[in-house]
Amino acid sequence: MAYIPKILIIDDNIENLKVVGSILQEENYDIAVSLNGQSAINILLNNQIDLILMDIMMPEMDGFEACRRIKEIDKLKEIPLIFLTAKSQTKDILEAFEVGGVDYIFKPFNRMELIARVKTHLDLFLAKRKLDELYKNRDMIYSILAHDIRTPFNKMFQFLQLLSDGYIQPNSPDFHELLSLLIEEKQRTRELIDELVEWGKIQMNEQMTELRSVNLKPIADSVIVFLEPQIQEKSLNIQNTISEHLNVLGNEKSLEVVFRNLLANAVKFTPNGGKIEFSSEDKGNKADVILQDMGIGMTPDVLEKLFVKHEFHKTTGTNQEKGSGFGIHLIKDLVKKNNATLDVKSQLNQGTTFKITLDKVL
Repeated sequence: MAYIPKILIIDDNIENLKVVGSILQEENYDIAVSLNGQSAINILLNNQIDLILMDIMMPEMDGFEACRRIKEIDKLKEIPLIFLTAKSQTKDILEAFEVGGVDYIFKPFNRMELIARVKTHLDLFLAKRKLDELYKNRDMIYSILAHDIRTPFNKMFQFLQLLSDGYIQPNSPDFHELLSLLIEEKQRTRELIDELVEWGKIQMNEQMTELRSVNLKPIADSVIVFLEPQIQEKSLNIQNTISEHLNVLGNEKSLEVVFRNLLANAVKFTPNGGKIEFSSEDKGNKADVILQDMGIGMTPDVLEKLFVKHEFHKTTGTNQEKGSGFGIHLIKDLVKKNNATLDVKSQLNQGTTFKITLDKVL
């Protein structure tokens, strides 16, 4: 499903709001409206807006002052703002750009000119947002490569150096202990590389973001089968009670990746003989998919860190299983691409519950 840009129109004249809003809705934009600057700021703070169209002549707070206040707020200052006004004097045009406007359209406006200018500034803004996200993701990948992948290779090099220098004999207990540690590091590094490759494919493959009707129960069944060796090793009781008739709007492949990562974490942090359950709840137009374990849980500070972008938290599993800390970032990214939300509740020594809320297919 293609992203629909959202435009906020600010004008104290209701007829103007109707005319401009109607034109832009016909171009398939999502429209929000406001009659004054303060109300507009409240809308901006509570919604993701991609472009602002604003009149200058408004009571209480004119467009120039409203623009100044918007540009003083960090999370809003990058949103492009176009002034749409009857004021045509040179000093007004100069002030419009000085306070942070990106363009200036005179009333009465030409319909095609309005559409063209809106599209131009939206394209520029959305391209910049995507580029900024790519830079952040690049930095995140560099951080992982610099530490999580380089560290095991350094250990391997040191181990081989000790062997080469004759400090460790091949049949000694030290040799077997170090070899076991290296095998664990190798497995963890391989899993991390697989996660990075999978994440990279998703970023570049638009087919993995196409949303259609998906039945969730078979997806949960498939990831349970995929992780069967780890499940059997810990003698875990895995149940899948997701409704067979539950269809949601999503992407089957990316949801499979989400379920697999969530279940792998649950398996890791659930003690031998414990229970893990996939379940679902019908919420009318929405549906919740829930994965609950009876594992070691998390403290409030650890839980908070899960939602800090580009921050990694690594915890050892109940059988000393190690992870990269990257999986939760992959999960959050894919949940967002499915127009879904992720909620996590956890209590130390009592378990963790992940809940994904998706749009239901009616």
